[in-house]
Amino acid sequence: MVSLAAAVGSAVSAFWWGVPVLLSVSGLLVTIVVLAHIAVAVSHPRWEVRRSAVPHVAEPGEPVDVRFRLMSTRRSALDVVEWWEDASGGGHSGSFVDRGAGASAPHGRYQVRLSRRGRHGLGPTSIRVTDPFALATRWTQLEGENTVIVLPHRYELEGRIDALIGAQDREDSALRLRPSGSGDADVLARPYRTGDAVKRLHWKATAHRGTLMVRHDQQQSQRQVHVVVDPRGDSAGDLDWRISAAASILQHLHHDDIDLQLSVGRNEHAVRRDDTPRPALVELALAEPYPHGPSIDPHAPMVLLGGRVDVPVAREWLAARRRPAYAMLHDASDAEALALLREDSWRVVTYRDRDDVGGVWSRLDEDSSR
Repeated sequence: MVSLAAAVGSAVSAFWWGVPVLLSVSGLLVTIVVLAHIAVAVSHPRWEVRRSAVPHVAEPGEPVDVRFRLMSTRRSALDVVEWWEDASGGGHSGSFVDRGAGASAPHGRYQVRLSRRGRHGLGPTSIRVTDPFALATRWTQLEGENTVIVLPHRYELEGRIDALIGAQDREDSALRLRPSGSGDADVLARPYRTGDAVKRLHWKATAHRGTLMVRHDQQQSQRQVHVVVDPRGDSAGDLDWRISAAASILQHLHHDDIDLQLSVGRNEHAVRRDDTPRPALVELALAEPYPHGPSIDPHAPMVLLGGRVDVPVAREWLAARRRPAYAMLHDASDAEALALLREDSWRVVTYRDRDDVGGVWSRLDEDSSR
């Protein structure tokens, strides 16, 4: 605009003062402006985006630091002066720290907080380019996206594990965990985890390994529980409560040295006592609705998390099991379906979408002790 104003001023002055050379100046300015607009309009992006996100797998609400650089694929006379990036439906913008045709790797940085579980996209990036004289400008989009995975919300659960799965000394316990060994439990040691009681520290093993170790018994380490999520539902939102509850239960049982088997639809994931549960949590974070029911072990101690259950689904579960199980099912489930499960000695509690996971777990724990 300034150049055009100068060109107009030169033309007016040329006629007003009778200075023909100003007409040449005016024509030159107009030509430069036109050429600048043509160059900016017809040029193609000559940059590619290199983006990183830390952490790549984040907790809900955890700050994710996103950094990106523009790498030139070939020399360009245009400058990049401003950027805008789509981050999971939210926009972030700013000026480049380094810019200009001669600048190496213009880069930007921003922080994003994501709360919903699942895979979130970062990108694409839009940049504003201009000619070296800043006479013309336009926005252009660069291809390329990255993703960040947000883990499910998890809640602290209370209650003794033995009360949930059945008393160890009752032969008629439907969900009694059976240690594979016999006799008294052998005292072993495992690495310390955050939250372990100080009184459980195994000082001899700590001195031997050079890192904090805690006591645990062999019988306890050989127990296994199946955590099963039935993925049937109309949308990913239908699964959110089940996924959050499954993640909370998984974390709770793992902290108590329970070997676990996670089933989400047809996907299986083993979590041993010395494994990190993080891969299983990622599996839960990425869970989507699936039209078929989960894989169910006929004998293993099991906690099942389901949605709105009808009679055919209840019969399907009963046909697959040879012993009762514990289940958290949606409050809108068919009353006859719930009755069928309870008649077969299943311990069933119902939940609503906004119910506290810890409260539903406590009701399941209380029901198991009756």
